[in-house]
Amino acid sequence: MNLNIKGRFRKAAFEVVWRLRFLENRLRLFMGLQRIESIFHRPTDMCESDRLMIYALVRGLRPKRVLEIGVRWGGSARIICAALQDNGEGFCVGLDPHVHDFRVPARKLYGRYELVCGYSPADVPDAIARLGTPVDLVFIDATHIYACALADVNAVCSYLAEGGHILMHDAFHVGIDAAVREFMKHNPDIEDLGILTRHAHQDMPVMYQGLRLLRVGKACTQQIITSAYGDKLPEDTKRLWNYNQYSLKIGQVREIDGRYEYVDEN
Repeated sequence: MNLNIKGRFRKAAFEVVWRLRFLENRLRLFMGLQRIESIFHRPTDMCESDRLMIYALVRGLRPKRVLEIGVRWGGSARIICAALQDNGEGFCVGLDPHVHDFRVPARKLYGRYELVCGYSPADVPDAIARLGTPVDLVFIDATHIYACALADVNAVCSYLAEGGHILMHDAFHVGIDAAVREFMKHNPDIEDLGILTRHAHQDMPVMYQGLRLLRVGKACTQQIITSAYGDKLPEDTKRLWNYNQYSLKIGQVREIDGRYEYVDEN
């Protein structure tokens, strides 16, 4: 009788590992080592899906320099700084004329935020001087009308890094959409990556909420991958194309003369 003890042991070991990872993540969240819970804290009138996407984008894109235009109570500033802190790097400068409305305590910004009193576009250069260049991510959530949105996006474009991003809030507002289309008409190097969140809020005669992402230039994919490997990237990457630890274990991939080859059993 084949008990397949080795296979059953391997399955049990995998189960133990995944359970430990799950418990570790729960513990990190409980201890405040992961700050995604910042999306549930007021003050903000941004819908939950938009808050979650902002955290995810900052966490995933790992920007080092972030500019926020339109701060109000500071809800999005708190989310951005929480994600930067979880990344272990990055700084954000916020620009808003009504700094007295800001409600987020300093301890929830983790030393990663500076609020500049001023208007866009006139005071964008001052905010940039505090932040430095190139800017990796600009979040625009200021006056939600065509004229102001177009002025905001034009004001920040020249400061962005190649492959940097502009994130526009209230993407469902027809004026914001028109501003983006007009901006792109005169900036062919900008790519529209679309509306990322789609929980529109009806406040007739216009709609609000939604995040729209723009990118400067093409995605620098190879540069990003090479940078991630650092000096560990081998000269001959082709030999690793089929490498996968699990595929090796189950015999789907075999190592032959230092290369990993897919085994087609069909």
